[in-house]
Amino acid sequence: MRLDDLIGQTTAAAVLRNAILRDRVAHAYLFHGPDSVGKSTAASVFAQSLNCEGERPNGPGAACGECRSCTLIAKGSHPDVRLIAPSTGSDAAVIPIERIRHELVYDVDLRPVVGRHKIYLLDPADRTAPLAIHTILRVLEEPPPYVVVILVTSRPALLPPTILSRCQHVAFQLAGADAVEQHLLTLGVDPPAAASLARLSGGRIAWAIRAAQRPEVLSTRKALLDLCATVQLRAAPDALRLAEDIKMQALTLVRARRDVDAETDVEEAPEEPTHVAFGAGYRALRAELPECLDVMVSWYRDCLAASQGGTLLNPDYESVLRGRAGSRGSSQDVRAIEAILHARQAIQRNANLDLTLESLAVELLTGGGQPISQRQYRRGQRT
Repeated sequence: MRLDDLIGQTTAAAVLRNAILRDRVAHAYLFHGPDSVGKSTAASVFAQSLNCEGERPNGPGAACGECRSCTLIAKGSHPDVRLIAPSTGSDAAVIPIERIRHELVYDVDLRPVVGRHKIYLLDPADRTAPLAIHTILRVLEEPPPYVVVILVTSRPALLPPTILSRCQHVAFQLAGADAVEQHLLTLGVDPPAAASLARLSGGRIAWAIRAAQRPEVLSTRKALLDLCATVQLRAAPDALRLAEDIKMQALTLVRARRDVDAETDVEEAPEEPTHVAFGAGYRALRAELPECLDVMVSWYRDCLAASQGGTLLNPDYESVLRGRAGSRGSSQDVRAIEAILHARQAIQRNANLDLTLESLAVELLTGGGQPISQRQYRRGQRT
């Protein structure tokens, strides 16, 4: 894959390609932009372009994709390219300082084994332990000439200014619906499904691909949007049930991912008791919840857009959203978005899942405003 093959990222690709062509590669980059737009993929492709050993048939600055380095980077086993991410073997939601010390600080002084550069990918960089952030700063201040550090994040505001000022910023953006649709067609997705997913993706190419490959992504999205649409029909004492409903939708994604990874038949997989599944899959549940909360944010964002005649991220709910416009003040929707984003950040910072979701549920149920009627909601769903 080439940098120019990144969907909807013409400007970012040009910045990285020109850095290679002009031999002016920075020692540190900050890849920032919305979730699921290809930042992690771009980091891997950029690493291939920097360490490619082939003839570069795609032109100067482009990786061949077939040499030893390109193959090892694609497999995640290149000795000079380190991915530093939250551990998959524990419940920790952040990158601990021990990993930063051993995999970055103590490693940078060792020269490359295979490639020309030693490349460190911190993804997502905003989920690095606070003390570890200051440890990274030591590397960014005086890095060896062969070191390139790439910080990948959707929330650059969570990183300290001292880190941001020492990185070259590369902005990523949402892709156009046409570009997303065309890419899905190249993957063999049926044209009607590709057109629908392109609209629903809101320009998030990674989400569109995941939704095309995992049907449960769409079913969970619909369940969460239905939940948001009827949240005002619930009373405040129902907060615990609402929190459990949100958690159950994330658990659906956890179970589906587990079945895919294990290559087992879902129908044949033994059904685990809910408390056992939550206990054993707490880390996986924490990983899936942010995506569920993003869906909920999109609902309240669309509530604001519908009241102002704006473009919707969930066009299949247009009738419900337009009918709901004006039924409650925009301030309630803004507070709901703020509460969800706060819960999302808390979950990624390793907060207690149950307490965070229950607190969020209370905020949503006591946000005020006039509830829509059950008849109004059903009418919108039939339209």
